[in-house]
Amino acid sequence: MQQKNISSKTRLLALFGYPARHSLSPIIQNRFIADNGIDAVYITFEFPADRADSAFRGARDLGIFGLNITMPYKEHAFRFSQNNDNRAEATGSVNTIKFEDDDDSIKISGYNTDIDGIIISLENIGFAIEGSSCLVLGAGGAARSAVFALLEKNAGKICIYNRTIENAEKIKNSFGNADNIFILDSLENKKIRDDFELIINCTPLGMDTGNLKDMLPIPDSWDLSGKAVFEMIYKPMETKLLKKAKADGANIVDGLDMLINQAAASFYRWFDIYPEAKHIKNMILGKNLMT
Repeated sequence: MQQKNISSKTRLLALFGYPARHSLSPIIQNRFIADNGIDAVYITFEFPADRADSAFRGARDLGIFGLNITMPYKEHAFRFSQNNDNRAEATGSVNTIKFEDDDDSIKISGYNTDIDGIIISLENIGFAIEGSSCLVLGAGGAARSAVFALLEKNAGKICIYNRTIENAEKIKNSFGNADNIFILDSLENKKIRDDFELIINCTPLGMDTGNLKDMLPIPDSWDLSGKAVFEMIYKPMETKLLKKAKADGANIVDGLDMLINQAAASFYRWFDIYPEAKHIKNMILGKNLMT
């Protein structure tokens, strides 16, 4: 990639998170920027929670063009943004902000492109969400986005399993009009396993941190053959769940697919251009950027 010429007209995009320095988002977004000939640059800011208010205000006041937001600031971004799309409103979570001049003020628009990432990733493996029976593991922000994505695409049945049942019930209750969301209190049941066509892991189990790397979010006895398995974690690239899913013959979405597809959706919100994303994964893997 050629060295970028930065001028006083170069627009600034940034990732806010804590931690955030490990993120692949700058690599992905700067490649999208270069591919589309846009005069912009994307960088990362990492700051603790007690500086979040001033950081978001500073982004607005300094003329930053757009933000991506990762943990733990997605709910903060939701409260900061004044014009949230329906997906952000339904999930209470914003991972993309666009700042625009609006007469004498600045319009702050918030989006949840995690939902785009989920839907596009499933479409890319040919999984038909409509009418399907789905299991969502976890009850955090990622799980809430997953449930919304499945509802939006008319899934037949959505079951949520989380070790703390109350948190799963909060997600169900937040979509009060949906009569196809159910809470599971256990996964130790063969009938439960056989019932699902899609499993989405929104837990940290399998993450490359401490003992989590060696943990499975489902019983080891489950046969995943013929199912679609969606892993939100992208480090490590191949979690224990994905290793099992591959060995069993499942159709898989890995966390890197999700990361790239939500990034492409963010780029579209900023520039009204949907970037070509298929080559990005090979670029990341070819440069050994997952280590």
